[in-house]
Amino acid sequence: MVDAIAETFGKTCEVVLHDLSKPERSIIKIVNGHVTGRSVGGPITDLVLPVLKNNKTDKSFFIGYHTKTKTGKELKSTTVFIKDTKGKIVGALCINIDVTPYLFVKNILEELCITSTLNTTDGDKESPEKFESNVDTLVNELIKETSKKIGKPLPQMGREDKLEMIRNLKEKGIFLIKGSAKRVSKELNVSLATIYKYLEEI
Repeated sequence: MVDAIAETFGKTCEVVLHDLSKPERSIIKIVNGHVTGRSVGGPITDLVLPVLKNNKTDKSFFIGYHTKTKTGKELKSTTVFIKDTKGKIVGALCINIDVTPYLFVKNILEELCITSTLNTTDGDKESPEKFESNVDTLVNELIKETSKKIGKPLPQMGREDKLEMIRNLKEKGIFLIKGSAKRVSKELNVSLATIYKYLEEI
């Protein structure tokens, strides 16, 4: 089992088998001992000593707790107690994974994923940038977004609502796109001349 676990997780995974009848030299098998710098004949750890002293614990194992070596390696550790037929703790199987390189990668990924918030005029929490494949879709999305901000369906908008919508669309720069005014006039069900009139009024 010791060999199987170590080979499954690789060289950063130390697996240790302890015979607790001799705590001062309890390690009877160890694979990848370079992780903690230990070898066969080494002693039990201070975590297990109190359990061994009382010879009882509410748990049969401790899973995935944080430990650290003298050289600064960050470890994820697991200890499984081995009991005889009478329930007496006679051994322990310990797994220590050096997660230091993974923490380094984790920090890089976290830094890479940090984003800033643009101070947009509408204060939306949605994406401030749209990645559309064609102009018509971009114009449609901007119209839809602006209509949502006003809070009324297009057919129910009055003159002031439509004027506000044109103002918002102008601020978003939609009228820099050729043909957008015609597209907006169709959506608002007004003439192209009315759109230009709204723009002049704004």
